[in-house]
Amino acid sequence: MKVRTVSPFPDIPKRLEVEGPAFMGGEGEVYFSRCGQFVVKVYHDRMLPQDKEKMLEKVLFLGRNLGEDTKLLCWPLALVKELEGRRKIGVVTRKVPCPPFQELVDVVFSPREFKRAVERGANWLHYLQVAHSLAKTVAVLHGKGCAHADLHFKNFLVDLKNGRSVLIDLDGLVVPGFLPPQVAGMMPFMAPEVIRGFATPNEKTDRHSLAVLIFHTLLFRNPLQPLICYDPEDEERDEKIGWGEQALFSEHPFDFRHRPLFLGRPLFRRGVLSYSMFPPFLRHLVERSFLEGLFVPERRPLAREWEQALLFSFFTVWRCKQCTQYFFYPYWLPFFLRRCPFCGKRVEFPYPLLGRLYGERSSEVAASRGEVVLGHRFQVVGKMFQERCQDIFGEILWREKGYSFRNLSTRRIEWLSPFGSSGYLEEGEEILLERGMLLDFGGYFLEVKEDGCTV
Repeated sequence: MKVRTVSPFPDIPKRLEVEGPAFMGGEGEVYFSRCGQFVVKVYHDRMLPQDKEKMLEKVLFLGRNLGEDTKLLCWPLALVKELEGRRKIGVVTRKVPCPPFQELVDVVFSPREFKRAVERGANWLHYLQVAHSLAKTVAVLHGKGCAHADLHFKNFLVDLKNGRSVLIDLDGLVVPGFLPPQVAGMMPFMAPEVIRGFATPNEKTDRHSLAVLIFHTLLFRNPLQPLICYDPEDEERDEKIGWGEQALFSEHPFDFRHRPLFLGRPLFRRGVLSYSMFPPFLRHLVERSFLEGLFVPERRPLAREWEQALLFSFFTVWRCKQCTQYFFYPYWLPFFLRRCPFCGKRVEFPYPLLGRLYGERSSEVAASRGEVVLGHRFQVVGKMFQERCQDIFGEILWREKGYSFRNLSTRRIEWLSPFGSSGYLEEGEEILLERGMLLDFGGYFLEVKEDGCTV
C-alpha cells in the first residue's frame, strides 16, 4: 500500500510503501514501512475530532529542534495525507528496533517477568537504569512545556540490557493554551482526579503516572492496585472507584485495605518487594507521590526530582554474594537486619564502606548530599557530588586492616583524621580509612561514617 505524507523535515520521504496493518487499536491502524525505518499510524475516521490535523501540525512544529532528545522521544515526523489514494489523517514516526527494544510491560508486569529476565542474564541494576531513563525522558518532555497525557507501560519501549527507554505515542501531547488534551490515559496509571472527572491530563497528572511507572519498574507491581471489590455488580464502576475515589497506596501506614500478602518477604521466597528497600531519599519521593500527593497534585515530585534521585541512588547499590542481585544497601538499618531483599541473605563481613558526601554551599557552609556505599574497586567520582562533574578522584581498596583510599587524580587530596591529624595524598598514594575521617577534594568532601570493619 502507498502512503502520501507531508513533513517539515527534508529527509522524510513524501511517499512510503507500507505493509499491514500490524496492529489495530481504538484510535486507528498501525503499519510498518517496507524500508523498515518508519511506523505509520492512520486514525479511524469516526474517532477524529474536527481539528485533529491542525493539532498534529502543532506537534510536528514542537519537534523541530529535538537534537539529542530524539534518542528518548519518538516524535512524529510527518502527517499522512492519503492511503491508497483515499484521504486519511495519520502520523509517521521512526521505527524503534525491536529487538533490542520491547514494551516495558513485557519485563515489569510481575515478578514472573523479572525472573525470566534474570534467567536471560539481566539483573535488578538494569531495571534501576531503566527507571532512571524513564524519569529522564519525562523530565525532557516536561522541560519543553509538554505533557504526554497517556504515560503507561505500553507507551515506553525499553532496551533492558543497556538500560535505555524510548517514549512513543507523542501525537496526543498537551501544551496549555496550545494543544488541548485528546486522551485520558490507561486506568492503572491515571491520576485519581482524571478518573473522577475533576481534571484533564496535564503535567501534574503526568507526574502521578511517572511515579507509578517507576514504582512498577523497580518493584514489579502497581502501588495502587485495588485488592477489594467496591461494586460487585458493575465492573467498570468498580474499577473507577478502586483507582479513583478510593485510590490507596498499597503500603499506607494505617490503612491496610490494599496491602498485598507477604509484603517484605524476599522476592525469591514468593514474597512481595516493599518500597522500604529504597534509600531514604527515594522513599521520601514515593511518600510524596502516593501519600501526600495522591489527591493533592501540587505535592507530587517533579520528573526532574525523580531523575536526580535515581541517578544518585546508583551510588548506594550493593551486590548479594548468594543470589548475585544488586540492591540498595540498607545502611539505615542495624547490621543484623541488613539483608538482600531478593533472597534474604544477610550481608556479611567485610561490610561496604559507608560515606557521607558534602558539597560547598558557601565558603563557610558545607551541605550534605547524602550517603554513598563503597566497596573494593569502587571509584569516587565527581558525579557523586555534582551531576555534570566528570572528575575521577580515586578508588576504594580493601586491605587486610580495612578499606583504604587511593588518589587517582593529579590534584593533592587533603585528609583529616578524627583525632586531629591531617595530611595530603599525591597521585598514586593511599591511606587507610577510619570512621570519622574526612577527605577533601577541593570543595567536595567525603566523610567516613562506617569503615566496613566495626559494627
